[in-house]
Amino acid sequence: MGNTTNKRFFHRKQWLSVKQAVDHLSALSEEPLTSTHLADLADEQLLDLYWYRPGQKLSLENHEGIQELIEPVKLCFENVSDWRAIVDILRHNPALPAYEHDTPLLEDADGNHLRITFDYHQRPEPFSSLWYPTFTELVLKRDDLELLEPQLFPSQVAEIGLERQLLLNVIWQLEQLAFENEEHTTSWLAEQLAQRSTSLDIIVCERILQAAEREGATGRTV
Repeated sequence: MGNTTNKRFFHRKQWLSVKQAVDHLSALSEEPLTSTHLADLADEQLLDLYWYRPGQKLSLENHEGIQELIEPVKLCFENVSDWRAIVDILRHNPALPAYEHDTPLLEDADGNHLRITFDYHQRPEPFSSLWYPTFTELVLKRDDLELLEPQLFPSQVAEIGLERQLLLNVIWQLEQLAFENEEHTTSWLAEQLAQRSTSLDIIVCERILQAAEREGATGRTV
């Protein structure tokens, strides 16, 4: 498959570079974090790391045949020394393999184990950094990070839920004011809002107003 396919796959919102992941978590925590914080999570095996080097050749463990890396591949943590070396890359301590073919085990989406390989004439020397991922080649799955957020920032997640509840309640109260002494519907109010601003979609407005109405009804029954 060509480079266009590779780029299209990677630039879907499924994946985050280390920098993007750090920026995202920093925004949630409201304090500056670094890749060392990701390293700590990976150290505890709470966070999977993936290797993305487009065009890199891969060989299946215990099978013949070569394939090409077209999407990020998961790095295995079964080998303790390998995993420690990978995690240290996030601490800006690059791994230096001790011998040729000293490269970490990988696992594809089907559970197959793979390792990177090179054509005979392109094979790097022992101690070459090409046998291990570089800092920029490490990526994370966005879903993995989002699943960790409630565990990492429980108070922020609860706060977001509370803010949404309060916002819907405010919208509901504004609806009541708009409908006071008038026989109107949420559809009519959504239409009025959409007419006032071209950036507001009437269908979206109506959904929000209906959500606020449900929230208001819940509040009345408590």
